[in-house]
Amino acid sequence: MQITHYGVRGSIPAPGHDTVDFGGNTTCVEVVTSKGQRLIIDCGTGIRKLGLNLLKEKEVPEIPIFVTHVHWDHIQGLPFFLPIYMSRFKIRFLGAKESFGRLYSTLYDQMDGYVFPAKLQEVQSNINYQVVEDDEGFNLGEMHCDIIRNNHPVPTYGVKIHDGGKTFCFLTDNELMIDKPQTEYKKFVDFCSGADLLIHDAQYTEDDMKRTRGWGHSTFLEVIKLAEDAGVKSLGFHHHDPERSDRQLEQVIGEMKANTKIHIFGAREGEKLEV
Repeated sequence: MQITHYGVRGSIPAPGHDTVDFGGNTTCVEVVTSKGQRLIIDCGTGIRKLGLNLLKEKEVPEIPIFVTHVHWDHIQGLPFFLPIYMSRFKIRFLGAKESFGRLYSTLYDQMDGYVFPAKLQEVQSNINYQVVEDDEGFNLGEMHCDIIRNNHPVPTYGVKIHDGGKTFCFLTDNELMIDKPQTEYKKFVDFCSGADLLIHDAQYTEDDMKRTRGWGHSTFLEVIKLAEDAGVKSLGFHHHDPERSDRQLEQVIGEMKANTKIHIFGAREGEKLEV
């Protein structure tokens, strides 16, 4: 299974020379299984570059896009995802049942001819939608995906992808240690148990969290604890704070390496990971 990060920044795009190493685009991840099945997670600004890459492929099967939630930084790249304007592409949006109504309406409201000049209902691609039940997950070819409700101000979901004997967990916009959680911490431990790779939101440091508790994001140390409790093999920090520079991220991650024996790293735009 190959995982490619097209956007790793949180909250708002943060381009510039201080963020060029880790990247400034907002959340978008592409997963391609060992059998060639593709899944896109979120359509933040990083999906623009992914779309340009897809245009170079001669034959592209239906493109499934799982949207974790509809906060702007996770959908704002869709109007610039060129495959939606071309009739040769079939696109399927997948969303959890609890949030599906808002997913459908928000994608159309974002491209209503006023907020953005092109209307989503008038694009040339063939667009379909799929509701995902929490306790069932969904299948794409031979790939099975489970989902879990994250702790975030709006309904938000993490996803776990099974590919043969390998497991990849992706949980962004998730506050692990919130006082009144939608999902208890132990359920996240069970969900991520034994994963080969966990990519998790680590937008804040412990000092940041003194003023951001309840905003729906986790700290580096909280995510390390989850990885250790779940026995994951490798951990990547994601949803980098837009105010944190490359130098600052490197410094924080370097300090975190002294707190765990697990392989940890900061997700970088353009990075391809093999699981």
